[in-house]
Amino acid sequence: MLDHLITGGTVIDGTGAPARAADVGVKDGRIVAVAEPGSITEEATEVIDASGKLVIPGVIDPHTHYDAQIFWDPGASPSNIHGVTTVIGGNCGFTLAPLRAEDAAYTREMMASVEGMSVAALEEGVPWNWETFGDYLDRLEGNIGVNAAFLVGHCALRRYVMGADAVGNEASPEQIDEMRKVLAESIQAGGLGFSTTLSRTHSDGDGQPVASRWSTTEEILALCEVVGEHPGTTLEGMTDGCLDKFSDDEI
Repeated sequence: MLDHLITGGTVIDGTGAPARAADVGVKDGRIVAVAEPGSITEEATEVIDASGKLVIPGVIDPHTHYDAQIFWDPGASPSNIHGVTTVIGGNCGFTLAPLRAEDAAYTREMMASVEGMSVAALEEGVPWNWETFGDYLDRLEGNIGVNAAFLVGHCALRRYVMGADAVGNEASPEQIDEMRKVLAESIQAGGLGFSTTLSRTHSDGDGQPVASRWSTTEEILALCEVVGEHPGTTLEGMTDGCLDKFSDDEI
């Protein structure tokens, strides 16, 4: 017996095949049948009439900033009402972990600046009770209504390793090594990869360039190498070229 039978809809299966009328059977959380309308004869606990509607795989949004909002809005709206079932956060170098307790206020002010969030919402809607990236992911486990994955942000890594010196200073070789170590641990704990920003539009709550904008090319490449050591992970970055046009150096 099927758990769900979706009938009368127009199926777009994501393979590039033309849209077609079809019924869809679901059992134990998996699609077990896609067939011509009326041809699935197995009974179902629930029959859903999708006449006049599209039946599609869940959409993956690869660039979101739900890192904080997902605590008070576990459905990740408005993405979820547009067919998005998987969101990727931690983009542009901005994540809420790793985090030392004494840096939480700075992080809230920075996020308010770069993401246009309310400091009050960040204070009241987010628990701020983690340190490592794995701890952060643990706070979300079982408490959200979408699939979610998060990159490890460069700004958080720098602040975690360098403290207030992350803004206004280049990292020493020893600090880069420590960032590499923390990034590797964060990926092993479930981080999807690494993100950074060099964009001139990104400033912290004090109006200073965010931490990643003070990094050298050597630092960024050293952190990217860590991602290369973990198959299945990815990179994301913002540069001024994303706003204007890419320079030869950026390419």
